[in-house]
Amino acid sequence: MYDEYSCKSGIIKSKTLTECSNEQLTPTGINGPLVGKIPVVLAEPVVQIDVESVIELEDPTFEIKRIKKNLFITQCKVINVGLNTGKLFLSGYVRKNIEYATAECIGRKRRSISGDIKHTTVNVPFQCVTKINYVNPPHLCSVQATQETASFIDSKYGDDYCGQKIIGRSPCEQSFQHYECFNEKIYCELEDVRIYEDDIQKKPKEMGCKFPHEYTFDSIIEKMVILVRLKLLQKQQVNIPAPKIKNT
Repeated sequence: MYDEYSCKSGIIKSKTLTECSNEQLTPTGINGPLVGKIPVVLAEPVVQIDVESVIELEDPTFEIKRIKKNLFITQCKVINVGLNTGKLFLSGYVRKNIEYATAECIGRKRRSISGDIKHTTVNVPFQCVTKINYVNPPHLCSVQATQETASFIDSKYGDDYCGQKIIGRSPCEQSFQHYECFNEKIYCELEDVRIYEDDIQKKPKEMGCKFPHEYTFDSIIEKMVILVRLKLLQKQQVNIPAPKIKNT
């Protein structure tokens, strides 16, 4: 009699795996002194970003159940303004998935509210500029101006238009010297993010005398304080000394 209601779900296959053996190797490297090119930490700032936004929901909302947040960086650009300082241009967005309950029907006699659980996903943008104090300054080379070298002539090579012998700079030949250097880029790593927020219902609507303390709304005003910890790095050549051997 239960064939009509039998379930299709169940365990299809199960297997217990045995433990594999392994050999623990000790990593080895070259002893110094060496010169290596490695990422050097220039600064590790915690940037505070304050954002206020208005989010509109798809349906009249009875209650927000959960908000899941993830932060993404789209720009992290450093411009040097001094020997030990720089300006960090930062932009990105907070991806927010908002789960909320709707009020589909209201039972006046039984005093009940029923509805569905829905969600809305939005990307809340942000951008700011902040000052950076370097712990280790970036390695930067400067481009020099183009240099011009004149060629020398004496009386054996030319006369002026007056027929006089000349000694000095040759007007027929010039030499130039150009120098161009390239710097390693300063790049960012996202370490951790903390977000503090407050969501305020915008224009809430009453649900009647049976529910004097219940409201529906279709948009919220959101205030966020975002704390982003970053690492600013640059590849630099670093001297690696030889390890000190203790005499026994």
